[in-house]
Amino acid sequence: MRRIVGVLSLIFLISCSSQETFKKTPVDQFIIDMSDVKNFTVLLHDMDAEEHMFTANEYRHQYKIITMGADSVPQSKVTEWYPVSESFFNLHSGDIGMEIASKVDGKVSKQVSPPGYSGYVGNTRYGQWRTNPSTGTSFWEFYGRYAMFRSIFGMGYYGPIYRSSYYDYRRHYSSGRNYYGGSSGSPRYGSYSSGATKSNPSFSRRMSSNSSFKSTVNNSVSRSPARSAAGSKSTGYKSTSSRYGSGSSSRSRSSSSGGK
Repeated sequence: MRRIVGVLSLIFLISCSSQETFKKTPVDQFIIDMSDVKNFTVLLHDMDAEEHMFTANEYRHQYKIITMGADSVPQSKVTEWYPVSESFFNLHSGDIGMEIASKVDGKVSKQVSPPGYSGYVGNTRYGQWRTNPSTGTSFWEFYGRYAMFRSIFGMGYYGPIYRSSYYDYRRHYSSGRNYYGGSSGSPRYGSYSSGATKSNPSFSRRMSSNSSFKSTVNNSVSRSPARSAAGSKSTGYKSTSSRYGSGSSSRSRSSSSGGK
């Protein structure tokens, strides 16, 4: 009997400790605050980190939130800087410019996706696939009234969205894997892509001029709990180059793996 009481006490203490240490992320709070919003997208707009010798390191995020306003006119705003935990910073250190949360027709997901992919690219409500007659390649084109999506999501920095790449993304999404595009070591999206460099010059400058910040980001990428996709050329998250390839597992990141 004494042993049973001891085990129950230990379980209670662990439970209380977990409750005390749990803290909602800014993204969690956004989702709560926009519970009555049917469609939204949260992009990781920027991040920063300061290392301190005698005090705790500081980690910060800045987000871009995109919603549909009156008459289906897209609206966006860049938030203030928010303090985040080291673990949350590590989790998304490679995701500059990426969607890290979205809500599509009332369904919330935290799976990382390229900007605009979760609810707008491939959605015939907003655009259509067009074929280049000279090359035969199919690419995504927004209808005129939604052409501003390319600017709002920063899609122009990443080049055309080809149908083959989108279908590759959908295969990764359906199996819970993040999609960064490109070949192994050369991502098309995310913190190490040329698109992120162009779309966020301040982040790019910090990465090139601040060796401490660059080291923090690189180390965070290598410590990410995600794993490489089975069967891909990527070997895991042991280096910044190996993080990227056709995709990476994100089951632990996503609250929903449903599609459109």
